[in-house]
Amino acid sequence: MADYRIETVRNGERDWTARNDRGAEVRIAAADNPDAQPSFTPVELLLAALGGCGGLVVDRIARTVEHDGLRIVVDSLARPEDEGRVGVLRVAYEIDLPEGEDKAGETLERAIRLTHEKYCTVSRTVEHGARVEARGPDGSTLFAAR
Repeated sequence: MADYRIETVRNGERDWTARNDRGAEVRIAAADNPDAQPSFTPVELLLAALGGCGGLVVDRIARTVEHDGLRIVVDSLARPEDEGRVGVLRVAYEIDLPEGEDKAGETLERAIRLTHEKYCTVSRTVEHGARVEARGPDGSTLFAAR
């Protein structure tokens, strides 16, 4: 597992841009900020990370199976008792397999299971939790939790 670094800079009120070291950018803003559209909310980026990670792993594991039509839909479900957290992340893998393609279906099911059991860093981090540390401008730790 590699280490990553993302820089997030402020464009304006409730409007940010995240950049990686390879030059890619994504705009992050509140969904109700019409001046910052199109953009992703932070939760939408989490969902995109789950779907993208799943897709990349399935591509690697299920190379022998035609899966160009695979679509991954990730939903977040929150209830009032979740207290500002997402309660459930549901990852749905959708594909129409031709009749009689039992082996292809088995291969894709195995790839999906392995994605979440072993290979998708995003899914496994969410499932098991990661330590979060927030450091202030002087380098001091202002918050740390698992």
